[in-house]
Amino acid sequence: MKKTWWYGGLLLCLLAEAVLGWRFYQAIIPFPENECIFTILNNFLRDVLLVGTLALLYFRRGRLRDRCQRYLPVVVLAVLYLGFAAFMVHYLQLDLGFLTTLAILAGLFNNIVLCLLAAMCYYKWPQWGMKLVYFVVYCGTFAIMLFDGIYFWTTSMHVESVLFQNLNLHAARGVIGTTAPVQLALVGGSLVVLTLLFRVPQPHKRKPNFAWSLLCVAFFGLGLNLTYLSLAAVSHYAMDQAVNMEIEAEIDLTRQRYRNLVAMPINVNFVHKALFDTDKIIKNPLQQKRELTAKDRQLLEEMGILHGQAAATALTAQYDKVVLLVLESVHRDYLHYYNSAVPAEATPFLDSLLQKYPRLDHYYASAIPTTQGLNSTFRSQLIFDGDVRGAGQGSLYRQAQAAGWRGIYLNASSQYYNNEFKEYTEQFGMQEYYAREYLEGQGYSGASGWGYHNDVLYEETLKMLARGRADKMLLVTKTLDMHQPYPYYGYTWEEMPEAVRDHKLVTVRGMYWVDKTLAAFFRQAAAQGLMDERTLFIITADHNPHSGGEYKELVSNEADRQSIAPLPLIFVAKNLVPLDKLRTEEYASQIDLAPTLLHLMGLTSPPDFLGRNLLLPTTKPYALGYFGGQAYYFSEDLNFVDQLDNPYPATAAEDALANFIMWDYVKRHE
Repeated sequence: MKKTWWYGGLLLCLLAEAVLGWRFYQAIIPFPENECIFTILNNFLRDVLLVGTLALLYFRRGRLRDRCQRYLPVVVLAVLYLGFAAFMVHYLQLDLGFLTTLAILAGLFNNIVLCLLAAMCYYKWPQWGMKLVYFVVYCGTFAIMLFDGIYFWTTSMHVESVLFQNLNLHAARGVIGTTAPVQLALVGGSLVVLTLLFRVPQPHKRKPNFAWSLLCVAFFGLGLNLTYLSLAAVSHYAMDQAVNMEIEAEIDLTRQRYRNLVAMPINVNFVHKALFDTDKIIKNPLQQKRELTAKDRQLLEEMGILHGQAAATALTAQYDKVVLLVLESVHRDYLHYYNSAVPAEATPFLDSLLQKYPRLDHYYASAIPTTQGLNSTFRSQLIFDGDVRGAGQGSLYRQAQAAGWRGIYLNASSQYYNNEFKEYTEQFGMQEYYAREYLEGQGYSGASGWGYHNDVLYEETLKMLARGRADKMLLVTKTLDMHQPYPYYGYTWEEMPEAVRDHKLVTVRGMYWVDKTLAAFFRQAAAQGLMDERTLFIITADHNPHSGGEYKELVSNEADRQSIAPLPLIFVAKNLVPLDKLRTEEYASQIDLAPTLLHLMGLTSPPDFLGRNLLLPTTKPYALGYFGGQAYYFSEDLNFVDQLDNPYPATAAEDALANFIMWDYVKRHE
């Protein structure tokens, strides 16, 4: 009788999902039969999985209260993870189908298993030392989970190795200094509450069968994860083979990457990324020499990457001063000119520059975060590797200084942040490096959070230009006030326009500060006679924001908020004739800026530069970026994301691009 009820319930469930699926697709002509069937099965299997999970808990209800009391810390972590998983599913806009549900269950096990094993060991050996281990594992797991949750909200990804490369006291001060006290108190309070929830009852005299328990945990963990991975592969294969489901199969690849984030063991990933640099695409470059095949070269030429650009007929310096104003984490669409969601009152000055001066509308980051983005800007490279000596590599600074130009880098943060005053000078080659300590010595005050604010940086930039009127100068000013998660804005509530101050996003107020400080800078530059015929100013960013936080709300187009995304690029000068051949609509990226600037400075580009001169014609304009083991290619008619270690690339173009990036990376190590 019970079986009949179960079978009847399953049949009703299948019929209900069939009706819902048919209603969802009925208006589409021609009717997408395969997609409808897939949706029905997907949702039906999800229902079966959920009912089966609840049934298991129901039949074991007699033990639930005792197990929850005995393993309370594990239960707390389970509830915390389920809340995090719900946030991830919502944040990544994942479907609520079978595989997503299975990923949540796999993730639940993966994120409590270490604490569960520590609890089992404590009940097997109930000593204070084992209890301490249990406590440390519990506290470490929930602390990592909270930290990872904040990082995920900011970046839409779990912790990566690049975080630990940039993790230091100055970064901590920057984050704390720009985070609201209420939010800091909430995080601190959560840590205290979770710590107090570590309640462990006295062990029973009758101990559980430890070996059998271990076997069950291993069996359950392997079964759950293998089931998830294998069914994900089968599902994608079925979609890929089905008629008229090619697009759905392509979309499912992205969904699967997102589901893997849900299933990931957060604490294990955190420790792994902290101990090992997983960002290196090739561990031993000198032992893995790469060559491009004739087919690779043909495809790369068609994509514009092997551009073979002709040299300029004459290399005459068009400017004697090039001033690069580099904003922190600013997306192209943070400007009202590109995005109506940003109030017009937030960026009126920048909008006026875009209307008056040469610009690029499809200029992309080539790498993130800051050091990687500056590496692309200064050295026309995709991948930064500090293990390779900088002296043997081409650089915008080195080329300029060899021709008698002064190379200056002015930074808002401390010179000890990531040991930048040594690493940047060695890698990028600037002879004059100035940072927070220099500014303090010049009598400036008011530094907070990440360092000195935009107004101070721009004031010192004007002084440097005034003192060096007779010098040829490449001057880069790197600001920090737009650093995530929350930017700085130096105005009171009353001083800001209503549309700006009442906007729900702090980013809008940050951009108002950026706009006003730039307006003041250019006003003073003109008043002091620093905007002459031989001076070029460029406004751009070090990289796009990380794919999370307020960024996701402000930039609505999902294609423009990937890990590699568009940046502003504006050329401001009194003499615009040298920029006549800049084509606004062409695709380009950070690796193209150094070759272009060297051309305007009357200098040749080093042979190891990847980018092209934007002032010379090309048959296929494109933008190229790299982050987290993935290459990003953008052009007018072709856009794709290429996982470099994918053994089965979807297209020949993806395979050729992966080979090219690894070939170039290995070549730089030779």
